Amino acid sequence: MKKVKVAVNGYGVIGKRVADAVQLQEDMELVGVCDIISDWRIRIALQKEFPIYAFDSKFQQEMAGNNIEVKGILSELIKMSDIIVDCTPKNIAAQNIELYKKRD
Repeated sequence: MKKVKVAVNGYGVIGKRVADAVQLQEDMELVGVCDIISDWRIRIALQKEFPIYAFDSKFQQEMAGNNIEVKGILSELIKMSDIIVDCTPKNIAAQNIELYKKRD
């Protein structure tokens, strides 16, 4: 069975629950979680061994400076995903739509 590759953009209150739920599904693979934070919240994802992605190179450098292993940036995560669950605040999610539409 081919698994659906799922990415979660936004690892906050909702995103962490979505990522956990995806991880439990037999027909889904969590390919990564993306965020801009470098605090305890993203460290929970690290403890769960979720692949971490930063929104862009600026946040990637910030995360790396805080000893967070980052696999890449959101645009890379989009390319490797079949579906993206956007769990960012609604004003940010509205801006992210254009990024998702550009996916090849």
